[in-house]
Amino acid sequence: MAIRVYIKSTLATVVLLAAAGWTSSASAGNGSTAANTAITPAADKAAITSVLSAYETALNASDTEAIRRLYTEDVVLMRPFRPSVVGKAAVRQPSGAGPMSSTLNIKFTIAEIVEMAPDWAFARTNSAGTITVTTTGAMSPEANQELFIFRKDADGAWKIARYSFSPTIPRPQ
Repeated sequence: MAIRVYIKSTLATVVLLAAAGWTSSASAGNGSTAANTAITPAADKAAITSVLSAYETALNASDTEAIRRLYTEDVVLMRPFRPSVVGKAAVRQPSGAGPMSSTLNIKFTIAEIVEMAPDWAFARTNSAGTITVTTTGAMSPEANQELFIFRKDADGAWKIARYSFSPTIPRPQ
């Protein structure tokens, strides 16, 4: 059942991205399709890359407040096999719920950054490293593929509006 829900939410995200890309391309009047959506201008791409770097640093430091500063007020975190966390106020820990039970040591690799509209962009990343269970010290490999959807705030700063990830290696039992 959880896999079916995850597939449906992933499909909904893909539909949203396609619709946003089509709208942005159509409004530009250049006849391009979502598949040809241009990469953000250099300044926007650099700003989004900076946000991803800050997010990686904050995750590795288990710094919830630094993480929260990178989110929009209406952020939605979509995690595998768990309910979504909706709204910045609901984010209490990097995992989105409960006290920290593990620490991360990961590195993001950016696969692409794509502008969907003047104030919307997405980034597709991969991450790899380790996760350590805080109570036992047990360490295991950690690897995910991630999709970040960014929205530019009124002040021009890019923030994470939606974040979804899925593991690319089996989790230890």
